[in-house]
Amino acid sequence: MDQHNWLPRGDAPVPGSTSAPRRAPPAGSLTLARQVMQYTREGIVIMDARGRVLEVNPAFCHHCELAATELEGRHITQVSKGLHEGRYYRRIWQRLQLQQQWEGEVEHITRRGEVVTHWLMLRLIHDEAGRITHIVGILDNISRLRQSEERLSFLAHHDSLTGTANREFLLSWFSRIRADLAANEQLALLFIDLDRFKPINDGFGHGVGDRVLQALAERLQQMVDANEMVARIGGDEFVMVWRDIDTEQTLFERAARLLERLEAPVRVDQHELSVGASVGISLYPKHGLEIETLLRYADTAMYEAKTYSRSHIALFDSDSFAQLEQRGRLAGDFRAALAQGQLFLEYQPRMDLASGTLPAVEALLRWHHPTLGLVAPDAFLPAARDAGLLGRLAEWVFTEAAQQQRRWHELGWRGRISLNMSGLEPELEQPRILRLIELLRARGVNPADFELELRSDFIMRRSESLLRVIEGFRAAGMAVYLDNLGHGRFRFDILKGLPVDGIKLDRGLLTEPLDAFDRSVIQALLLLAHTLGLNTVACGVESAGQLAFLREHGCRQVQGEWLAGPLASERVPGFIPALPGSAVPG
Repeated sequence: MDQHNWLPRGDAPVPGSTSAPRRAPPAGSLTLARQVMQYTREGIVIMDARGRVLEVNPAFCHHCELAATELEGRHITQVSKGLHEGRYYRRIWQRLQLQQQWEGEVEHITRRGEVVTHWLMLRLIHDEAGRITHIVGILDNISRLRQSEERLSFLAHHDSLTGTANREFLLSWFSRIRADLAANEQLALLFIDLDRFKPINDGFGHGVGDRVLQALAERLQQMVDANEMVARIGGDEFVMVWRDIDTEQTLFERAARLLERLEAPVRVDQHELSVGASVGISLYPKHGLEIETLLRYADTAMYEAKTYSRSHIALFDSDSFAQLEQRGRLAGDFRAALAQGQLFLEYQPRMDLASGTLPAVEALLRWHHPTLGLVAPDAFLPAARDAGLLGRLAEWVFTEAAQQQRRWHELGWRGRISLNMSGLEPELEQPRILRLIELLRARGVNPADFELELRSDFIMRRSESLLRVIEGFRAAGMAVYLDNLGHGRFRFDILKGLPVDGIKLDRGLLTEPLDAFDRSVIQALLLLAHTLGLNTVACGVESAGQLAFLREHGCRQVQGEWLAGPLASERVPGFIPALPGSAVPG
């Protein structure tokens, strides 16, 4: 049976038919039927028993883009340029013989080259003897309906802002892709958290923030192929799934390229905005078989990257998961820490090498947990962020330091307090600057009696919003220092244009003994700072040899155990800087 002979002979009954044959209508009613056909929106075609067109209405001609004279006598399968193969039509004809009717979708290409979808219904007409005499077809263009359904399906499975997949689609896609993996194939799931998106959203408005997200999402989509996935699962959180990951080295090289793409500035109108990200990675099947498990582990690794990793990329391990659980418990306790006075500040003295005086002390945040004892900032700052309390913590630090500075002034001490904001930088957006500075003034102290230390990794990602933060503090009279220089990424060209007052060399540069490479790096940084007119402070000085080298090469100030460890607040006013071997009062 071919497509031109798809029904039994017109004088034969339909094999296997159990339904009563459809009788042809009385001749007198055909005139009325033809009149109705002329005005109906659906295309109607009447064929003989072999599928040759006998009569059509105007709507059918419109759908097929042919005149009635061109259609009459053609076999129905030759009416338009379709996208279906001959076997598709043969299946229709077979179903039509067995069930006396068929309906479904057919597609064809218009003269303009567009693909149009029609809904076609076919019915068999019998005479009084049960023989098939005609076939009636009703055709309707459902392209717009299909497009609407596809659009609704897309919206149901994709993020409306960025066009990436949403969480639900990610879960269903992962289930399908997992079934197609080769025996030894590995997947990498990346949890991506944008680092500085909130200040952009708050400072420039949600319209600008949305355009930044769209630009970054497009960059992410450019870094996956058709068998990989990008999904937005939160406000500034994305997930990527990569295939063909053979080694960890390959994985980290690809992740590093991803990080570089995300850190490149995004231009929105006249603004050039830099975001960056932290990336946590889990592996299938090494770390888990279910996507929810992999998401949880990648999220854990992301926090590891955000808190500790120099490259802001971390691969999940069980130790990280244990740390996350501990952090979860600390997050629950941190609200009580603020309310019950469990937090306090210690003060690291800083000595001026030329005068031997104490120009400033660095305020160091501490938490005395009621059961765990002294908890390190590296442990409780992520917990404070999890609890949503970083903003309140920054205000507490400013308030406590202001009150302490006022008490010291009453005792005659005139040094400055350097506020180490490591881990609190995400809270330093434009509206909060005014609040923090007002906290100082409201307690009767001058902002010029304070310095601000910001991590070099944070401040080196220069953007308009960040520069406005720095300039806001400096406009109030506060000096701003680039902390941890020599740890993480560093660019000389960016340092040249930063509105900062000084640099603090990371303690990691001061190895014992100092090797040739460390000496060269320190010399270069000190020379650069001198050229730019910046003050220089070396952290972590622990030996006479280190101190002599720093003095020789023009470092202005030092702090570390060689001078003194952190002091309780009551010891600061009477503390007189002195090197080992000299009496140190207080």
